Amino acid sequence: MNNDIIFAHDFTALDSKDMSHYCTHALCHSGEMSFCLAGKSFRMTAGDCIIFVHNELITDIKPSDDFKVSVIYIAYSFIYKNIPKNDYDINGKLTLLQNPVMPLTDAEQQTFLTDVSLIRQRLESDTHHFQCEVIGCFTEAFILDLYDFHAHLYGYASVSKQSAGILNRFIELLRAGQYQTRRDVAYYASQLCITPKYLTEVSKKVSGFSANFWIDRFTIAEITRLLSDRKLTLKEIAEKMNFSSVSYFCRYVERILKVTPSEYRNSRLETP
Repeated sequence: MNNDIIFAHDFTALDSKDMSHYCTHALCHSGEMSFCLAGKSFRMTAGDCIIFVHNELITDIKPSDDFKVSVIYIAYSFIYKNIPKNDYDINGKLTLLQNPVMPLTDAEQQTFLTDVSLIRQRLESDTHHFQCEVIGCFTEAFILDLYDFHAHLYGYASVSKQSAGILNRFIELLRAGQYQTRRDVAYYASQLCITPKYLTEVSKKVSGFSANFWIDRFTIAEITRLLSDRKLTLKEIAEKMNFSSVSYFCRYVERILKVTPSEYRNSRLETP
């Protein structure tokens, strides 16, 4: 239980690979922070809530000197035990992979802080005979409030359980790292026992984006992480990511990031 929920006032924990098993929730109180999600730049300012559903996709975190934030990391194993019984989870996750920043109203900010405080209070008290279950209830309420914030911003479009299940399994295959060697839709469709055309149709219907979009999203996140390592050559990165040649690797990166791998690397490594 002690490792299921972690409270913090910064994002230094994200430097650990172990945090890939957690979902990050945070509320900015002052200042701002820039970061990249799968190579795309975002900014968090006062009043913004962010949810990182895949911490391993986050890079280049740069807070301002006056940046203050409340952070709660919740292990996915604990979330899955206490997740609300509705279909909004897949909708929310896919949207948050596109943009993890949600500007909150004053009332929503207070709700966020109250929910986190209630979870923390129950976590710090070990006298309750059903502590784990109580914390699970408060966590479920917190998640439902996050769903509500998200629905106010993006609307609530229900999807079938079958379609949601297919997209969820597809994303989990990508999250497991299979994109490092396979980037063809046909491969993932075969793993899901459906046709490539159906996977593409479901992905477009549920998320608004093609299956190739999600494959590229995870792939480019790993590439940008590797490019930040000065010791690795472009040839070594291309080989790690199973590209047939350095030139093909460079064309792939330029297509998505609109800059060459060397240009991207230089722009990120200007400061020591």
